[in-house]
Amino acid sequence: MFRFHRKWAVCVTVVAAGLALTTGCAPSGNGAGASQAADARQVSVLPAGVSLAGGPGTPQPKPLPSRETLQVGIPSKLELEAPALLAKAYGQFEKENLDVTFVTDTVPNLLTLLGQNKVDLVYAGAQALVFNALRHGVPIRWVSGVASSAPDSGVYMSTKYGHSAADFDPKTLKGKNIGVNPGGLAAPSEYGLYELITKGGLSPGDVQMTPFKDISAMAQALNSGSIDGATLGPPYTAGLEPGASFLAESVYPASIQIAGYFATTSLLDAHRAAGVAFFRALERTVNTYLTGDYHQNADVMAAMAKELGASVASLKVAPSVPFDFNVPAQSVDSLQQMYRAVPNTLQSGDAVKPGELVDLSLVIDAAQGK
Repeated sequence: MFRFHRKWAVCVTVVAAGLALTTGCAPSGNGAGASQAADARQVSVLPAGVSLAGGPGTPQPKPLPSRETLQVGIPSKLELEAPALLAKAYGQFEKENLDVTFVTDTVPNLLTLLGQNKVDLVYAGAQALVFNALRHGVPIRWVSGVASSAPDSGVYMSTKYGHSAADFDPKTLKGKNIGVNPGGLAAPSEYGLYELITKGGLSPGDVQMTPFKDISAMAQALNSGSIDGATLGPPYTAGLEPGASFLAESVYPASIQIAGYFATTSLLDAHRAAGVAFFRALERTVNTYLTGDYHQNADVMAAMAKELGASVASLKVAPSVPFDFNVPAQSVDSLQQMYRAVPNTLQSGDAVKPGELVDLSLVIDAAQGK
């Protein structure tokens, strides 16, 4: 584990607690900008001709010379986290001479632990608090994506307003009650809703957003007609009644990512070998077990169901996930546009640039077998 200046831990705690615009912390000359400039290996945009995909069994294991340990934060056990969970189940971390322990908590708490040097990596959505933490000098980096799309995830609308995305008029959203995940438009999972609002020429204030902590209850509320729409994804879409709703907008377009793994510059620098080993194991797991329509592979699905604590049938409700470790630069700009549309969500000041937040060097080195 790595130790940071106490200032960073305090800043993350304040930002996570209230997404505050101002705190007692301020970036110094040793903050995000300085650490970025000092990191000569940083790659914020995937170079042309470089692929993060490969064949089965690749990249080959390259065991660390001495045993290392990583603590990895995950907010839940969903299929999007399957590469890491299956990497452990299939012994891929062991092949790298790497111990990986998973820590489960909420995303704000996990990002706080990251700043306090209590976890090394966090799987999370790129929430507004990530951008605020960076602006407060926390040396956080978005080091990998997770999937080029999220099948069957997005904004579902009652069939009172249409039957498909093609015949749904986004202007219809005005005055409607839409179920959202906790955090609303401050969370990247609501990007599809923001897209619909924008397409309809509306503002977030034109739509009533009702947050649900219990996502299963949100699906049932849509079935019963007590809400007009909801942002949902697997496995909760399995609870939608046929003919009661339709997918009006995907959760995000292929041009961006909204989630992935976050680390600090300490993992990228002093303990870089362990970070590269982690992603070698993840990429090898995807290349070997999680490409194409892997939902048709009974052995893989049985292992995944065991790790996720779910049934194979519930996992197969949606198509196989197209796992992708890239983070397109447009992701940073698109998410900030959504967050800026909601008052008191982003810290005031200049927008975060892709080169300040995204660093793909770990996943690139892993794919190249370094």
